[in-house]
Amino acid sequence: MNKLVSLTFVAGLGALSFTACGGSGGGSAEGFCDSLANFEEADDFDGAMLALEDVKSNAPDNLKGELDTLTGVLNDFNDAGEDAHFSEFAYQIANYTAAVEKIEKYVDAICEGLPEDLLD
Repeated sequence: MNKLVSLTFVAGLGALSFTACGGSGGGSAEGFCDSLANFEEADDFDGAMLALEDVKSNAPDNLKGELDTLTGVLNDFNDAGEDAHFSEFAYQIANYTAAVEKIEKYVDAICEGLPEDLLD
């Protein structure tokens, strides 16, 4: 699978970085949003994955599972051979989408000034 595909998925989560958050349980919402800002600054896959790990470490407890899902799927996409087909990842894409939707709901509820089409 093309590495550009992996970066495209990472970029989708990067759109969350336009936020400023309030409080929540687990990691602080402010720390979570600050780490999203760092995520946006990553300029390659490895940098994005390191930044995503920082996002995960600052995430509230109720989002850590979704962030584990994201990192797992993105790593699998990145590790796939150039000849891999999207159909091989249908289940993972569904999990990825559900995880992004849960993260987006959290950000919409806690963070201010978000665009309506944040991850579309």
